Amino acid sequence: MTGFRLRDGLRPGDLAALSALSTSSATAVLSVDRLRDLLKLDQDEGTDVIIVETGNGPAGYVHVDVAAGGGAAWIVSGAVDPSQRRRGIGTALLTAAAEAARRRGVDTVQISGRPYGYAAPGVDVEADPGAAAFLEAQGARPLGRALSMHRTLHDLGSGSGKSATAVRTCTLEDLGSLLSMVSEHLDQEWTETLSRYVEGGGILGRILLAHASSGELLGFACWGVVGRDPARFGPFGVAPVSRGHGAGGALLDAALHRMAGEGLAHAWFQWTGPGSPAHRLYTSRGFTPLRTFTPYALPTGHVDVTRSQEGITR
Repeated sequence: MTGFRLRDGLRPGDLAALSALSTSSATAVLSVDRLRDLLKLDQDEGTDVIIVETGNGPAGYVHVDVAAGGGAAWIVSGAVDPSQRRRGIGTALLTAAAEAARRRGVDTVQISGRPYGYAAPGVDVEADPGAAAFLEAQGARPLGRALSMHRTLHDLGSGSGKSATAVRTCTLEDLGSLLSMVSEHLDQEWTETLSRYVEGGGILGRILLAHASSGELLGFACWGVVGRDPARFGPFGVAPVSRGHGAGGALLDAALHRMAGEGLAHAWFQWTGPGSPAHRLYTSRGFTPLRTFTPYALPTGHVDVTRSQEGITR
């Protein structure tokens, strides 16, 4: 393995080159805009974009992100030019990602869904067996499955009928209570996603709230909030104490009808756990599997730094 050089950081024209490299990935093909979006979600001090160059330009890259304050790290995306594979480039990039995490005190890198934005929630093992085999050979361990699902919106019918749960559009006055409920009972990272969406001029009509007859906020659902596709559903959640009483179903039904009313032909989402309550709810509303991903965790100490760096310059 000779003639490769690793460098950190982006230069003019790199995003186009990395997008072109991603077209060879069977797991996630990323446009220039999508790559830029994923980078904007990062905490700058915890972000590394590491590129392997040959005489012909970038031959591979990895985008690794460490959460602010440490504690977690993700490989957000990465790819290697097919014509340059089996020459050690992938190993060199994985090693560099592991080193970036170790420098910030993180001992495991996740190849999974980063809470505040990701290219894919793991590896599509069926479509991309080579990537899965490579990661496992480097010591990565699978973490179950992440199921992506979808359904068309032309056959919704008249809705779910009467419900004790009132569903309505979020207003600016609702944001404080929504963010507090999400932060306290659901997912702190979702508060950042929702805040970023609203602050960026997002459509409040794409965020729905469910209230009990007492006025208590039970949960929320939204679409077009993550990424650039308005057909992407989520995030979506109901406070744990309120689950099992129809709030989730009422929110999902209302959201799907609103999406159809926008002229969207289908709804899809990236990740739920097979067999989970959420999965059962989606299935009951006509969602079917779209893709299955396998998340991975890679202990950084498993990567052979010495062997993988032979012939590499930085």
